[in-house]
Amino acid sequence: MPTDDALTTSSTGPTALGSYRGTCRGRTALARETTPGSWQVKINDPANRLAGHDGWVLAGTGWKTLAEARAASGLT
Repeated sequence: MPTDDALTTSSTGPTALGSYRGTCRGRTALARETTPGSWQVKINDPANRLAGHDGWVLAGTGWKTLAEARAASGLT
C-alpha cells in the first residue's frame, strides 16, 4: 500500500573535527577544532599560574582555519 507520508531520513554522520599537535614557545601545544570553522590553541605549561588543573593554558580561540591559528599563536 503506497503512502505519500513516507518517512525519509538523511544522516550525514558526525562531522570529524581536526587537531594538530606541535610546539609553541618551547612547550607542547595542541590546536583543535572545537566546532567546524573554529580553532583553539592550548599550551602545556604546568608551572604557569594561569594553567588549569591539567597543566594546559589556553593561548587563543576563534580562528577560522588551522593556518590562522598556527600563525597567530606561533604554533609550529
